[in-house]
Amino acid sequence: MKAYKLHGPKNLDNFQLGNYDEPLVRDHEVKIQVKAVSLNFRDWALANGWFGYPGEKLPFIPFSDAAGIVTEVGQSVTAIQVGDRVAVNFFPDWADGPFSAEKTARSLGGSTDGVLAEYVAFPESAVAKVPDSFSFEEAAAFPCAGVTAWHSLVVQAQLKPTDTVLLQGTGGVSIFGLQIAKLLGARAIITSSSDEKLARAQALGADELVNYQQTPNWEARVRELTHGHGVEYVVEVAGQLARSLKALKAGGSIFQIGAVGGPADEAPNLGMVPINTQRIQGIYVGSTHMLTDMFQAFHRNGLKPVISNTFEFDQAKEALAYMGNGSHFGKIVVRVG
Repeated sequence: MKAYKLHGPKNLDNFQLGNYDEPLVRDHEVKIQVKAVSLNFRDWALANGWFGYPGEKLPFIPFSDAAGIVTEVGQSVTAIQVGDRVAVNFFPDWADGPFSAEKTARSLGGSTDGVLAEYVAFPESAVAKVPDSFSFEEAAAFPCAGVTAWHSLVVQAQLKPTDTVLLQGTGGVSIFGLQIAKLLGARAIITSSSDEKLARAQALGADELVNYQQTPNWEARVRELTHGHGVEYVVEVAGQLARSLKALKAGGSIFQIGAVGGPADEAPNLGMVPINTQRIQGIYVGSTHMLTDMFQAFHRNGLKPVISNTFEFDQAKEALAYMGNGSHFGKIVVRVG
């Protein structure tokens, strides 16, 4: 089979396509013919050496999000059949329940082989059935960015129609967050440096738009838009925690997810957090059960993930480069089949 492997960080020349043996299927596993994968900022960051994992062994198959068709099942598999359309969870050992170090020790395309290959094999508990309303490209968009937003706003926040949520930028997590917020009837404020992207976000239901290039003190603008109170929730993906705290309501929560904006420009005054009864909650994707729930919620309400651009399998490097330039709106997908 054909598969990509990352032979070393810091340079996309180390991101190489080769021929490898197809994976063998153990008793509790299913084998999947991959039809589509989607990219996350983490994939670009790993390939460019922004961070690594303890005990990381190069080379490894990159990327974490995939959808495809089951072609073989192990003897102990009961809920999945050959021919099922499935997507793979980011954490192959986190089927359900709360976060734990044991469940998240392995993450696809990082601490263990990922999915940028023609065939993969994972435990039955690590895959979710894909509703017929989604194409493989659409299904592949959900596992990392979608589940991260779902975990934040549904599982942790239990978002209500009376809540306001601040979403940073227009990448995968933020656009999924916008769709979830509007599904639950909440008010959504979204930021971007592009008026064109803000207009697209408004078409998806965003209530308030903030161009942070034109309004550098975006946190002050967010407080103005909430009559000085601040927002109940911030989906923090930009690495600007100090500023997000200033936009947060007393008693509100920040879901700390990433740092796509680079290093923070100032350290937050965490000593103020207990006084204001504010909460900073780290979110590290989620479980297979969350992925299944999200599939059903979007399917039953006629929602589709927003896909920015689609590349072919031999264009995976180009897809990564496109991720790096930050011009996408929503998810970037690579077709594999």
